[in-house]
Amino acid sequence: MIEQILAQFRILHLTDGSSPLRKNSMACVALNTCPLALAEGQRYLPSLISKIEPMLRRYGLDHEEIIIRMTGCPNGCARPYIAEIGLVGTAPGLYNLHLGGDRLGERLNKIYRENLDESAILSELDGWLSRFKSERKTGETFGDFTIREVKFK
Repeated sequence: MIEQILAQFRILHLTDGSSPLRKNSMACVALNTCPLALAEGQRYLPSLISKIEPMLRRYGLDHEEIIIRMTGCPNGCARPYIAEIGLVGTAPGLYNLHLGGDRLGERLNKIYRENLDESAILSELDGWLSRFKSERKTGETFGDFTIREVKFK
């Protein structure tokens, strides 16, 4: 019965057909729900992921289970500080980019760049994904690669 309902409303298609990046993403409610939010979270992350997914395909990384988290403020309700890619809202349309968390949530990432808009986020991630494809060690995850390679402030 439940399987039929899920199939009828295409829920199974949406979940089974989603990329690993999308399945491993999380965002806080942010604007308009949270009074602490400085930027978008759950309403924006799906469209940002739709712009990152083609990059992953271009580099043959579309099956990588990269963990991405986004929050609308530094409180971190979606746990961006342990993600391989963390985005923390600082103002409408601007985010701090954090890199280097691990897949198990046992290592904190580090702030890499501050106050980036969408084009800057995509540019930074495109560069990192290109490097990850060509320079990673065998079996190395994105978070392990970035924490090894990033020169933090």
